[in-house]
Amino acid sequence: MSVQAWETDPGRRGEFFRQLQQLTTRIHATRNIDEIMLGVSGDICSLFGADRLTVYTVGEDKASLVSKVKTGLSSFRQLRLPVSALSVAGYAALSRRVLNLHDVYDEDELRQYAAELRFQQGVDRRTGYRTREMLVVPILHDGQVIGVLQLINNLLGGAFSATVVDAARSLCETLAVAFAQRSQEAVRERGGFASAIRDTVLPRGQVEQAIEHAAASGLDIEDVLIDDFRLKLPVVGRALADHFAVPYLSHHPERRVPQDLIAALDRAAAARQQWLPVARNDEGVYVACVDPEQARLGGTVAARFPDARAVYCVTTRRDFAAMLDHYFGPASASAPGPAPQPVALGTQQQSQLVSAVAALVAGSHEQGLSDLRIETAPGERPGEIRFTVSGTMKIKV
Repeated sequence: MSVQAWETDPGRRGEFFRQLQQLTTRIHATRNIDEIMLGVSGDICSLFGADRLTVYTVGEDKASLVSKVKTGLSSFRQLRLPVSALSVAGYAALSRRVLNLHDVYDEDELRQYAAELRFQQGVDRRTGYRTREMLVVPILHDGQVIGVLQLINNLLGGAFSATVVDAARSLCETLAVAFAQRSQEAVRERGGFASAIRDTVLPRGQVEQAIEHAAASGLDIEDVLIDDFRLKLPVVGRALADHFAVPYLSHHPERRVPQDLIAALDRAAAARQQWLPVARNDEGVYVACVDPEQARLGGTVAARFPDARAVYCVTTRRDFAAMLDHYFGPASASAPGPAPQPVALGTQQQSQLVSAVAALVAGSHEQGLSDLRIETAPGERPGEIRFTVSGTMKIKV
């Protein structure tokens, strides 16, 4: 039943609340709140007569909201908002108030809640979508705000009805219990990130095939998704970010190696602990982790940087392997100590280097070598360059 039916026929309100109860039962019955929210978000929109919805949770810093579920956007990049009057959802978390807005662009209406309240228009500007009505309800557990439910654009027009407001409050009570229970359960398995891949990127059936293939073959699900299902590395990274609710940090060859942060760290230790410090600023030390929850619970980050707050980021295994090479040089040439410095080449040496690489590429092509990867590192003598070449040889028959 849609919202139109019971809004125009009060006698059918019972059916509306029966369907709401079915939704809350589905949420309570699952141990994977992230996955079930993706599954029921469309039903919530339909029942409440909303065009879109977003569910935020409070970030680890307690000063921001991070989107966990959002409908209607092709991009699944996380939204992050401050817990402040600089956004409608942020103000709902800050004030613990329910906001039922007729038009979020109406500054006079916003000022009725707070003089400094603003609507963040960035998403509308990027997508061309026009947000009008918005119902925002804080999610409270034991007196603490742990998230926000945001319903966008009433399909009937005008502010959402009092009945929808009451139903949204009830739904938020259910979400509060579900979120709290999940936070007390065992840490999330890293392999579960595959479930965070959106249908628009890889259909659910193919995701299940990838999971089954990884389990049967003993391969890492990340490798299966990239090698067999041709997902790009950033797509896998963003799914990891959605799964762990932290930012995704990819490898960039031009990123400066933070020598001050790795002064007492060697490649073997970094490979064993599966995390690397990336940068440090006023917010804390940014740490790239293969598994943020294991890094956090292991306590090694806190022990290494006791005077700074750790900002955990997730990265793919392949990104992390590239980071190790970037920090410490290729594994075959690595040794404990600072990362090797770039070799300064003269014009003649540069020409020789280019010619050598060109010859490798040409010869490899003739032999049917694909996925060629060439890395260089300083040699033992001045002016000497060591090559590391890897790839997959195709045997011609």
